[in-house]
Amino acid sequence: MESLALHRDYWERRPMGMPLVSFHIGDTLVSRQFTAARGLLQDGLRISAEMIVVEDFLPDYERMWRDSQETGQNGIFTAEPFTGVPWMEAILGCDVIGSASALLTVPCMSTVDQLRKVRIKEDDLWLEKYLEFTRKLVKLSAGRFPVGQPIMRGPSDVVGALVGQSNMILFMADYPDQMRRVFQKVAEIFRAIIELQQREVPTYCGGASIGFYHLWTPGKCIWFQEDLSALCSPDYYSRFLREADWSICRGYHYTLVHLHPSSFFILDHLFGIDELKAIEINKDVGGPGVQQMLPIMARIQEKRNLVVWGELSSEDVDIILDGLPDRRVALSVLSSSTESAAALMGHVLAKAAGRRR
Repeated sequence: MESLALHRDYWERRPMGMPLVSFHIGDTLVSRQFTAARGLLQDGLRISAEMIVVEDFLPDYERMWRDSQETGQNGIFTAEPFTGVPWMEAILGCDVIGSASALLTVPCMSTVDQLRKVRIKEDDLWLEKYLEFTRKLVKLSAGRFPVGQPIMRGPSDVVGALVGQSNMILFMADYPDQMRRVFQKVAEIFRAIIELQQREVPTYCGGASIGFYHLWTPGKCIWFQEDLSALCSPDYYSRFLREADWSICRGYHYTLVHLHPSSFFILDHLFGIDELKAIEINKDVGGPGVQQMLPIMARIQEKRNLVVWGELSSEDVDIILDGLPDRRVALSVLSSSTESAAALMGHVLAKAAGRRR
């Protein structure tokens, strides 16, 4: 109940004595956090929906749930259909190919006309597998933890996967009206798939949860990303993607967008989407550090809820909590072990206790 109260304070944008903290334990490559995925992570292996055996993954979720309890996190562990699968791309027709580190896709379209006809096929095996995964996670949970949405990309990422990233940008230049409609259609398909999933998921403590970030919400929620916005100019984002992103958020009380530092230039446009409640930023390997990103964090926190994801050290945590006065932030931390996660959580608790004194 204390954790739920802290989540409510976070979403109501009230000052918090301590941040929300959740952990991902294990490999920084999320697919490799799942023992059941090891047989799929083979270079060049063509993956079909039938090869994803949900029952094989369930022990991984049990382990992850137990790990979350051992860390002492105040985030709400959330199970989501195996986030290593590029679900949206697969559902819309891309082949899924294994590699040593992740499941990848290859473009399946080459023209704007093909993009204009993109749709969910009847009895699509990948969509059936996604919903099967959801139902079996709900059964596994038995009310112990919520079930949420995995990484499902966003309009630019999906279109870039369908036709290739270079083609996407060229088509935006050559066929602007058609491409605006394509992005909007992809956003509508995105929403339709999430709504199908949500029909299978009961509420958790009267609310829902943003999968992958382990953020409980007092009402229904949705989240998305626009990684390929990094290939656009601010003008292109505004002309082609902003309306599609807005349409994903409409009707949802709690919404989040995932953002890499390479896309910080679209922040002003995101602030213009009234229904967008939270912005998550990555501490990327090889990217700017927490100290460098602190002004951006403060700017986001002034206007929206802030989530920070990545391998965060105790020094990183100190910079964030000292630099954001009301500590209204959610930290989604990659950690090598439950022991190191518990130690960092202890550091957060000690810092919060020190402030109260």
